[in-house]
Amino acid sequence: MRRSFGVAVAVVGVVTLALWRLSVTHERGANTFVPGVRSVGVMPAREREIEDRIEALGTTSSWESIEIRPAVTELIGSLHFSDGQAVAAGDLLVSLVQDEERAKLAEVKSFLDEQEREVKRIESLVARKSLPANQLDERRTLRDVARSRLAMAQAALADRSIRAPFAGVLGLRGASVGALVSPQVVITTLDDIASLRLDFPVPSMLLASLRTGLQVEATTPALPGEVFRGEVIGIDSRVNPVDRSVRVRARLDNRALRLKPGLLMNVLLQSSRRNAVVIPEEAVIHYQREHYVLRVDEAAGNRVERVDIEVGLRSPGFVEVTAGLKVGEMVITEGINSVRPGDVVTPRVLPPPP
Repeated sequence: MRRSFGVAVAVVGVVTLALWRLSVTHERGANTFVPGVRSVGVMPAREREIEDRIEALGTTSSWESIEIRPAVTELIGSLHFSDGQAVAAGDLLVSLVQDEERAKLAEVKSFLDEQEREVKRIESLVARKSLPANQLDERRTLRDVARSRLAMAQAALADRSIRAPFAGVLGLRGASVGALVSPQVVITTLDDIASLRLDFPVPSMLLASLRTGLQVEATTPALPGEVFRGEVIGIDSRVNPVDRSVRVRARLDNRALRLKPGLLMNVLLQSSRRNAVVIPEEAVIHYQREHYVLRVDEAAGNRVERVDIEVGLRSPGFVEVTAGLKVGEMVITEGINSVRPGDVVTPRVLPPPP
């Protein structure tokens, strides 16, 4: 009987030990992390119609622009314009003192008239053989010299009258009547601003999208709410080696004269539409100069892999992929920081943004 009691005690001890070990194992298991398959949000690369929208900062300049200076050193006799006046081509702007030149012109004209009369008189005498022909040749030479002097006198007189070479708007006056001016003195400026040049830089990687005739929209903080339109008229033949940009020139219609030369403009250049592969911008990972995405390979059991890509145009919410991805391939957009290449994931296809 004592033997049976000992066996029973041993059995109870073994059972108790087994239950204790099971309890300890259960507690340890409850506190131990067992990795599982993570769920990530994915979106497919898709084809979308996009439009190259090139934004830049540009500066306006006059279509034609000159400084009005005298060709000779002389006193100003009279001014025929006011500040900011619009003038037509050929309008008289400044008259320099020209009394001496007018007197010289009258003298030369008189001398020329005399030589013309002498030529006619000698021609009649030579025809009657009263004078030798060489005297006629000498008189004709003097007549030609007089004509040359007349042209010089007329040019000297014309230099004393400054006219507008083209239609435009004058600037502020920089000299007064009676002032002695030289070719180094700017009397005023003349700008043709009915049309304006708008020069702006464009990254050279977009050179293939540039061509003359593209439409341009420009705005300026100086005139909020107003949009000025024009078109590209020229593309520089060289790329700036410092910032790898090319200078583009557009022509803006400014017949209302709202814009001034020298304004800073926000430029929007639009080219033709095209189809491109795009992905959500949050799927792109940037590292130094590299761009890559995490793609879910369904054929490999939803395994994550890194794919290097080349990006193109950026638009709100999307990035164009020019190389590295095909339409329909799944890229991770949610949970990127919780997975690594080689992990197996459970993809959740997210709806595309509008």
